[in-house]
Formats: sequence, C-alpha cells, structure tokens
Amino acid sequence: MAQPVILHPPRNNPPPISLITDFGLSDGYVGAMKGVILDVLPWVQVVDITHDIEPQNIRQAAFVLHTAAPHFPQCTVHLVVVDPGVGTDRRPIAVYTDSAVFVGPDNGVFTWIYKTQTVREIRELTNPYYKRSHVSSTFHGRDLFAPFAAHIAAGVPAPSVGPVVGAPVAFDIPDPKSYYDGSIHGDVIHIDSFGNIITNITEEMLSETQNWTFEIAGLDVRTFRRTYAYAREGQIFALISSHGYLEIAIRNGNAAQRLGVERCDPVIARPAS
Repeated sequence: MAQPVILHPPRNNPPPISLITDFGLSDGYVGAMKGVILDVLPWVQVVDITHDIEPQNIRQAAFVLHTAAPHFPQCTVHLVVVDPGVGTDRRPIAVYTDSAVFVGPDNGVFTWIYKTQTVREIRELTNPYYKRSHVSSTFHGRDLFAPFAAHIAAGVPAPSVGPVVGAPVAFDIPDPKSYYDGSIHGDVIHIDSFGNIITNITEEMLSETQNWTFEIAGLDVRTFRRTYAYAREGQIFALISSHGYLEIAIRNGNAAQRLGVERCDPVIARPAS
C-alpha cells in the first residue's frame, strides 16, 4: 500500500487541528480536549468546525466533515468525536488520505471521506505512548483521540501510531438514480440548522435542462432561485447549495419543519414535459 502523503510535518509549524463533536458548549468537554491538545503541542491552531452535532448523530457528523474538510489547508488533522460506542470494542483509528488525517472512532463518521477522498491507509490507535496515562471509559475524546491527534500534528509518523487495519465501518450513502423518462430519484442527505433540505442530487445532474419540477413530501416545487434573497417571503423554492447539491428551502423559514421532511426521505427531479 502506498505511503500517506502526510509523514513528518515540522513540529515548530504544525498543521491545524479541527474539531467536530456532539458535546455542545455548556460543559467543559470541548475545553478539556483542547487543553490536552495544547499540552502536547502548545502552538498548534485548533479550529472548531462545530460542537452542535445532534447527540450520537453519526450521519450528520460525517456529512458536516465532508463539507468542511476540503476547505482546510493541506495536512490538517481532523478530529471527530461523535462516539455512542465509547468504551466498547469499537476501534479508534486514524485515516490517512492524500490531503489530511482524520482521527476518531471507527463507527461510520468517516464514511463520506471514504467515498470522496483517496485513502492511503487506516491505522488503529494502539501505541500507549500517545494517549494519556489514564483513559476514562467514557471520555476517549479527551484521553485518547485528542492526544493522538496532537502527536500526529506534531509529526509522529503513521507507523508509530499503530498497525494498519482494514474493513472500516461505513454506512450506505445512496446515489441518485436516473430513469428513462429523464427523472432523477434521490434522497435527503442532510438538514442544516436553518431547516434547509439538502439532497444527494448534484448540480451536474441538473445541468442538461433549466426546467425541473422537484417532488418532495407530496409537494411539487417548480420555483428555482439562484439564492435565498430572490425568493418571496415564505416561498418554497429550489436552489443549488454551496456544497453543489440540490436544496429545497423556504425564504426566512424552516423548510424541513414545514414539509415534515427528514433525512433519507425521497426527492424526485422531473424535467418539464
């Protein structure tokens, strides 16, 4: 297997470490993780992507990571702790790709990374030198993942963190399907904090025609806008999200709540006849 691009970043100029958790900010959990990181590598830049993932929502964390990670500098270490299986036999891993290292539990949080990036190798985090001397059975984010992420950012070579492993846990990411009548059948893959409904139908799939009807939750959406401000107040409309996916939104409203839509619900794009 080819060696990962990221091997020995200089300790005096480490790549940033990003954080995604479901911890919220009311407690000291996030601060404790940052404290451990800074204890290992005081001059590293720690970037909060979000700590508002819904509790134990692995799929949401995976999608948020997928949309945020490509915008970080080369060699960033992305630390994701959404870990309902903490303290069990689920593996702690580091995923080495062409552009970054992803550290967290082997529970599916890196599913979108496996789908969209070139994975060089995956290693289990086993070397006791890079974790805290006492590891709580309920807080691996602080005692295991944070110190490993800091040491990796400090330049610890991949073989030192633990052995190469395979068969990572991943959930199914459905692909849209095109049919003979020109329709595209997709699914809702994410609902953001505004209630905007993000589907897996891509901008490229819609490029062949300008006139579409989007069927979702029993409603036909025929209005397409370039951005939110061009819709009328309260209007349901479609647009292309900043991630490049078809999105259904309401101007100054919560589309998911109004339509009763949840993740994995179907959406159909039909070309105008």
